[in-house]
Amino acid sequence: MLKAHADSQHDPDFGRLLPDGRSYRVVPTEPVDTAWHVSLQHTEPYAAACQQIAGGFVHHVPILTEGMADGSSMEYTRQALTATGYYIDPEFWDGEAKSCCPPNPGI
Repeated sequence: MLKAHADSQHDPDFGRLLPDGRSYRVVPTEPVDTAWHVSLQHTEPYAAACQQIAGGFVHHVPILTEGMADGSSMEYTRQALTATGYYIDPEFWDGEAKSCCPPNPGI
């Protein structure tokens, strides 16, 4: 996910917009979001992995967007994941985008 996020940042026509106008590229499924939260609790190794894989820190933005709700964001995510060349484990990526927060968290 970190690699897909980093690689897709260079394509201005790829992804969706957040309510505040910033773009986002990849969204997690529920099992991936759970693993991401665990990783975020260990900031030093997470920051080092982000730097090595993505070239900088990948922030967690707890949102629920229309694209996540209607499934269209997962299509962008699968494209970005596939483009990395890494194996995409269906156990973790066949599903819907999930948010760890309620709709409209105030951003």
